[in-house]
Amino acid sequence: MSSKWSKRLTVSVTGVLLAGSLAACSSGQEASTTGGSGTAQGGASGAPANSQAASGTKISDKERTVRVVFAENPNQPIKNNSIIQQEILKQTNMKLEYEAIPTSNYTDKKKTLIATNNLPDIIQLDKQDLNDFGSTGVFLPLLDYMKKGLMPNFKKFWDANPDMVKMTVDGELYAFPAIARNEAKNGFGPVIRTDLLKKHQLAEPKTFDELLTVLAKLKELYPDSKPWSIRNGTQQLLATSAYMLGSGFNKGNPMYFDKDVEGGKYVFGPASPAFKNVLSYFNKAYKMGVLDTDYATSTQQQWTEKLTSGKSFFFLDNSGFGLNNTRDLRKSQQDATFQVLPIPEYAPGKARANFYATVFTGKTFAISAKAKDPEQLIKLLDWMYSEPASNLMNFGIEGTNYTLDEKGQPKFKEDYVAKFKTSTPTPYYALYSDLGCCQLSFTPYYTNTMTQFQVEKMTGNWDALNDEYWKIVGSDKAYVEPVMDPPLNKQEAARVRELNVTLNTMLDQEYDKFIMGVKKIDEYDAVIKKAREMGATELEKIYNDALARLKK
Repeated sequence: MSSKWSKRLTVSVTGVLLAGSLAACSSGQEASTTGGSGTAQGGASGAPANSQAASGTKISDKERTVRVVFAENPNQPIKNNSIIQQEILKQTNMKLEYEAIPTSNYTDKKKTLIATNNLPDIIQLDKQDLNDFGSTGVFLPLLDYMKKGLMPNFKKFWDANPDMVKMTVDGELYAFPAIARNEAKNGFGPVIRTDLLKKHQLAEPKTFDELLTVLAKLKELYPDSKPWSIRNGTQQLLATSAYMLGSGFNKGNPMYFDKDVEGGKYVFGPASPAFKNVLSYFNKAYKMGVLDTDYATSTQQQWTEKLTSGKSFFFLDNSGFGLNNTRDLRKSQQDATFQVLPIPEYAPGKARANFYATVFTGKTFAISAKAKDPEQLIKLLDWMYSEPASNLMNFGIEGTNYTLDEKGQPKFKEDYVAKFKTSTPTPYYALYSDLGCCQLSFTPYYTNTMTQFQVEKMTGNWDALNDEYWKIVGSDKAYVEPVMDPPLNKQEAARVRELNVTLNTMLDQEYDKFIMGVKKIDEYDAVIKKAREMGATELEKIYNDALARLKK
């Protein structure tokens, strides 16, 4: 992204900032996704002089409790008063009180808190929440605080990453985006029992049609099996697979950016002919007995049990799960191996997939507009984007949990990591839970693969399987970086929210009818027509107009 473009962007979209604040960067997004140091990812090599916590002056003169609500992943239980929380209190006088809500219930709980304007001091949101509710007055607007110089650490990331302006709504920023640190690239991908392919002399599938043929053969060899299992229902199945099958789908807002349509544009997936092919493919898999008949209701726990008990042989989801599944399965089957495949072709010569976002995941942290002394909360969150705070919130206490290597980068202490060598579900999740750290906690500048790799190598869980996995994913040219949605104005955001509620209410009742064969695939044309009449075309126009406006 050019400096010239960045300067125009600052003036047209975020004029409340100092002129030229984005002009300083030229390719910040690209630099920040290379897996380099924290400095490369936004220049936060240390807290500026006016960062109170880093300079020895505490953010609050007296102890203040800060209530934080965020989602709790079952792999990483959250506990209050962790080592990190204790140290944050010591350094800042801000006592973080976590209210972690199970991921399965988080969306409903979050919407209730927003709708009733009964927010905690800080709440975890996603990009859709910002579009839906950013202009309603429930979240604290941030750009004036940045202009006043109260967000120096965060502003370094803002200046270095022009794409961050896409987090704004109607020209305003309502939340701090979570930013990844030194993130390796991976994403949704097809994972299969390669040991069974070798055992039965089955070639690795190069196309999605070949995949069904291979899974059908495994079903024939193992009649009681459910070859392709999924977790968390139909929405997850479509979200993980539709793009690779030539269409696209996102949970909650099925709009997606398709690089292969008219040079790149937004498409409402379920209202496109290509989506009909997706449903047809899953209908075929269902009729063949390849797709788990319980796919619509299968939980993550049930999914894991099927994969690690030898009941299922394939999944298309977060491909990194295959490494953990292999270790669990090898407790009973010594040579069992789940490994990711290169992305199969959905049509001759066409294969595609998205990496997970390696800088901005879509997770954000907003401050309640009703919070007392909001400047303290601003300073607290800004401090968390400094490298010392990031070291603390991802590695714990220096000297106790980690040391700095010759490059000044944190490295866990082996004696600390050794405590989790046999922990479940994985040593790194157990360590994260103990510290209260990293991506799945309240960590605005977080690590994921950076810390995971260290723990796996120190506990002896890194082997040739890991090397092969990261090599396959990293060299697969089918993967591309995801495109962050453009910022919407207040009217657009409100209309998108209204249309999505109407469309999703109708569409969510239709998908399974076609996958399970209750309705014939040709009948989906009527669903497409109905979706268009109900606003799918209007939604596409809103997003594509917003994209064109941003480019100007």
